Amino acid sequence: MSAEEKAPLYHAKRELVAAQRAIERMGQASSLEDLEDEWKAYLSAIEKCWIKVERACQHVRNKFQPWQGQYANERRKDPLLKYLKHARNSDHHSIQENMDKKVASSSMYVEGGPGVTHIERLEIKGGRLVEYRGNKPLLIENLPNRVELLPVKDGSKWYNPPSQHKGARLVWPAPLDVAQLGLEYYTKFVSEAEEKFFDTV
Repeated sequence: MSAEEKAPLYHAKRELVAAQRAIERMGQASSLEDLEDEWKAYLSAIEKCWIKVERACQHVRNKFQPWQGQYANERRKDPLLKYLKHARNSDHHSIQENMDKKVASSSMYVEGGPGVTHIERLEIKGGRLVEYRGNKPLLIENLPNRVELLPVKDGSKWYNPPSQHKGARLVWPAPLDVAQLGLEYYTKFVSEAEEKFFDTV
């Protein structure tokens, strides 16, 4: 099939397939090293997908760029999307570790902060919560043995692993979960670009 005969966003969709396959291999990884290798393959595919949509829409650049602006803005502001972009850059331009094993842990916290949260009484005996009274609920987290993404440095700035995506909180920054959410976002981006700029009939 010649380049002219292929669907307009064929190359971007191929990168989505590559990202999906990397996620599948992440789920089957038998070592941290194998998981890291597939994570890096995933990061490259996701970023190439973004670039290939831009290239495919050059003929409608004047319309495409303003439309793409909402997505570019989300990539700058959304914790998960921002992390994916900078993790890819970090992988390409540095020799940092990008994930690590964490042992099981328990924690408790109250969301808010100074001036927002008021704890009237908190009593713990023998490692057990006996009583809690406050204006916000006490949240208790019990996390299993796990692999977590690490902060990454891109240029002179550090970027923390995402704790949320599009307003929804992540329990912990698990590479597989973060990758899947990222793939869903970019799949939607490609689909909406196709619907907006190409006749799909």
